[in-house]
Amino acid sequence: MRRRGFTLIELLIVMVIIGILIAFILKAAMGGVRRAEEKATIALVAKLEQAMNDRVDALTTYRADPTLAHRGLAALYSAGSSAIEDVQRAQAIAQFDFIRAQLPDVFAYDQNNDNYPLNFAGNRYGPATTPPDLAYQLPLGNSQPTGSGGSWDGTAANFSPGTGIYGASYEIAAGIYKQLGYGPKGYDGSDNNNNGLVDERAEGNLGLTPAEVTQIDNRLRLHRHKTARSEMLYAILVEGGGVYGSSFDKDDFTSKEVQDTDGDGLLEFVDAWGEPLQFYRSPILYRSDVQKGFPDVAKLTLDLANGNRPGPYMGAYDSREQNPLDPNQTLLAPAWWGSRFNNAVPVGIGAASGAISGGAMTFMDHFGPCLVDPIALNVGSPNATTFWDRSSAPNPPATGPIFARRAYYSRFLIVSGGPDKEVGIARLYDPKDKVPAIYSALDDRASIETPTGVVNGPGALTGNARDASGAAVPISVPALLLESQGGKVDLNRGALGRLNTFSANGRNDTNSQLEYYSQDDITSQTLQSIGGPLQ
Repeated sequence: MRRRGFTLIELLIVMVIIGILIAFILKAAMGGVRRAEEKATIALVAKLEQAMNDRVDALTTYRADPTLAHRGLAALYSAGSSAIEDVQRAQAIAQFDFIRAQLPDVFAYDQNNDNYPLNFAGNRYGPATTPPDLAYQLPLGNSQPTGSGGSWDGTAANFSPGTGIYGASYEIAAGIYKQLGYGPKGYDGSDNNNNGLVDERAEGNLGLTPAEVTQIDNRLRLHRHKTARSEMLYAILVEGGGVYGSSFDKDDFTSKEVQDTDGDGLLEFVDAWGEPLQFYRSPILYRSDVQKGFPDVAKLTLDLANGNRPGPYMGAYDSREQNPLDPNQTLLAPAWWGSRFNNAVPVGIGAASGAISGGAMTFMDHFGPCLVDPIALNVGSPNATTFWDRSSAPNPPATGPIFARRAYYSRFLIVSGGPDKEVGIARLYDPKDKVPAIYSALDDRASIETPTGVVNGPGALTGNARDASGAAVPISVPALLLESQGGKVDLNRGALGRLNTFSANGRNDTNSQLEYYSQDDITSQTLQSIGGPLQ
């Protein structure tokens, strides 16, 4: 008996079934690909984290020698009395200075600087020098002679080459210069042309052909800020020189793990989605199970519901963090941190800003705003429940509040944006990048929060409105110090872009859109092992 053919309806049913099966197969295959990508990225981040752990352990066991500038910055200056030195605080400042130089986490291209076109987030210390670059030498104040108590005395500059410049030690910066194409005399840590500068661009050009010099210029113009942190991490761990050397050889990574995505000649660690990893030395505002950071929307909402000023802590008895580089909290001592007693800091060292002394302000100008709580700066009265500081002192604008003090515990952070390719951390604006820089335009939150509910000053906001001033912030050293905090925040905080001021726009709103982006991030602070999070 001859079998009849399929009817049209039967064929359609078969095709639908086949389509469903194919969809299931494709979904399973895509799920497998995504899991493989995640595992590959986790493995890379874990590998780099272990190397950084070893590097940090080695660096923190080294005891840096305080210079005269460190001692001058650490001293107390009260009107009508002589400077009071503090050995422990000077030691803590020297340690910050040393770690920063050995572990720079970012750099920016300054096309106006012919000697040092790359700045590793280094600010000038003291008055300008001749040549101007000397004021950026490390350790702090290396080129600045000091009078009694560490103040500038106007004598001739000291042309000692120091240990580094523009925020990085010479041997660490060499890992970048060598890849850019500098000649050997441009990264040997010596003053080869006897002009008082070490490893400047002129030395890098020595022995190169005109075509090779042009190639360096072209590479610098191709550089994108998006890649700088990953390039810095690679330079430290693979190209690193000096006493600690490198942790890896180039052959320890595959072509999928190391690439040059912007064509500037500098290699980057990239995740499985082809995006450069981001590296932060001290991400004090990054919130995780390891560190308090800046409170997320859930914490802020809980505080407001409980009638508390929003802050990082749950209560007065919640254990407070300590900075491991300053275990005795000498940098948070009210007599030095505040301007009430430390009110006669020499002009050559620093100028006070409201309640914060000139010494503390200068420290934060070089190492980031790591001595203040960004929320406490804006509240009208202290709150020992949710702030690091448990004081309840009065709050006169000229001399208080000391409750804005805060010590941070933070670990270095290596982070991938995950499958969505977006890191849940605020980044600076670079016209060549597609990084979302205007965070107020991205935020979907209409209320929560200004800590007081009101922002005073020009363009004041009232009620529970947030700061809507989130314009794109150009790359500069102060802005780099803000970005390096690793916060999910609006980077536009006042005309100077500085967090550590009492300006009306000295804000730091948590951005819920960035929190959304961070949900699939893969980071060194959230990696899972058999025993739990890697710490």
